[in-house]
Amino acid sequence: MQHLKDLIQRYLKGRATPEETSALEDWYHSFDDNEVPLPLEPGEDPAQLKQRLLCRLLPVMQPEAPIKVMPRYRRYAVAATVALLIAAAGSIALWHRYKVIPKNEMAVHIPAGEIAPAQKKALLTLGDGSTIALDDAANGALSQQGGARVVKRSPGQLDYQANGSAGEVVYNTLSVPRGGQYQVTLPDGTKVWLNSASSLRYPTAFKGTDRKVLLTGQAYFEIAPNATQPFHVQTNDMEVQVLGTRFDVMAYADEPTVNATLLDGKIKVHDKILQPGQQAVWSPTAGKLRISTADVNKIMAWKNGLFVFNNMDLPTILREVARWYDVEIVYNTVPGKELYGGGISRNLNLSAVLHVLEENGNNHFKINGKQVMVLP
Repeated sequence: MQHLKDLIQRYLKGRATPEETSALEDWYHSFDDNEVPLPLEPGEDPAQLKQRLLCRLLPVMQPEAPIKVMPRYRRYAVAATVALLIAAAGSIALWHRYKVIPKNEMAVHIPAGEIAPAQKKALLTLGDGSTIALDDAANGALSQQGGARVVKRSPGQLDYQANGSAGEVVYNTLSVPRGGQYQVTLPDGTKVWLNSASSLRYPTAFKGTDRKVLLTGQAYFEIAPNATQPFHVQTNDMEVQVLGTRFDVMAYADEPTVNATLLDGKIKVHDKILQPGQQAVWSPTAGKLRISTADVNKIMAWKNGLFVFNNMDLPTILREVARWYDVEIVYNTVPGKELYGGGISRNLNLSAVLHVLEENGNNHFKINGKQVMVLP
């Protein structure tokens, strides 16, 4: 297992020999077994899956920076991550000493007093101001909005299906609360994954010379290409212009910066054109934009079901935790200055995440209702 870990590290750093690269590819092909279905997403090919597998493996690699490590569970990390990769609809592998919980039982078998991870829940506000609680709505057609039919396809997934009619263009808003997550397919085929404490306002049909949506919080976009109708994502402090691409935008009010990270394709932020693997970081207080190399695996961790901590301090980590579990962080002491590295599954209950942080840092935690007390 250590050999596999070292091999992946060398490959990711561009240092693997042709023979080692071939060996790693052979390892990937070991997943091509009829008894272990590959977790391909709709429209994904095996080459894209390989990249996604690497993205999911990165959190368990030993970083180069001298950051705080999590030794108690690290020796199990690679094996558990592989289990996560091949579990398309099965169980969740946990990295500490916690019980494996099937995904479909997670919302049912939560011990008394426990706080569960984010669920598939959101509120849809229609053009007339009425609302639909999507977590309570049955699957199927929900409404006719302008020239589009609104369909809840499955728990956590909403589709807008254009019917070709010349109906009035109205605006809908999908709001995901703290402790929630949701996915929506817009009328043009663009797919959007919304993180906790996020909202997206969009038209029920894209007409005119461009396509524009308004985002608060964080979302990952897979844009349906249309060179004649550029796509724009507007936040309070940043506008991202797109031409057929995959990217992530984070615009939380409690974070110091607004970030746009490009995975592939092309985006324009202010007057800067980003290349794949780059991130635009806008500081509202300083009024400055900088372009840097992105830690794509950290950026995409939330969508892949992980918390990934690469040289992160405790307050930064706890802001993510607060949104995901819908809790308030109360500091009864000054947080330690240690930096964390590694990864934790987002499918753990809150107490399990705090336990891992506690065993590898200098602070203790106590859950009091919907509050997390940070203690010496």
